[in-house]
Amino acid sequence: MMKRFVTLAALTVAALSFASQANAAYTLTLSALNPTTLNANGTQFVFAIPDPNPQSGTLTGPQSFNVINVAEPVASDNGSGSVTLSENFSIAGTGNTPGTLTGTLTGTFIVSGGTSMFTNSSITNLVGSGFTVGTISYAQPSVGSTTGSSNSGNISFVVTPNAVVPEPTSVAVLGLGLAGLSVVSFFRRRRHA
Repeated sequence: MMKRFVTLAALTVAALSFASQANAAYTLTLSALNPTTLNANGTQFVFAIPDPNPQSGTLTGPQSFNVINVAEPVASDNGSGSVTLSENFSIAGTGNTPGTLTGTLTGTFIVSGGTSMFTNSSITNLVGSGFTVGTISYAQPSVGSTTGSSNSGNISFVVTPNAVVPEPTSVAVLGLGLAGLSVVSFFRRRRHA
């Protein structure tokens, strides 16, 4: 009987750990976007922090976040040039989710004719824990788009909550509860014997 309760305790602790990872509450804040425009021989690109800022909610696994809006309101299809973009971000756990992570997204925005790309991108100045940032991607905007419109491009990265180990107090309370159940079960069996 005691073996059954030990197994139940182990499964409950594993479930608590998974639940903590699968339901990570967060606030994502973006700031210090630099620069905000690029003019390349008549082709103009506008960069903006997406709304809403900050973003908050629950991460149930890896999730992609749009961190820079890219708009191309004017295009001559013959522009060329490049600029280094940087965007500061912070991800803070809220409620029972521990951890805070800060960093800077950097990369080179390149215009060549009517096409654009975001390359040599990386996450730098990464400090903290609780979340992992990876997989940076870029969607090219449509000509004539404005920041915030559905046809504007975006630069995004994927955020994943790290596994959370249950607090020692929670495990201790769980252990006491299971010990109490085993004592009650013992006396019930003894009374019926």
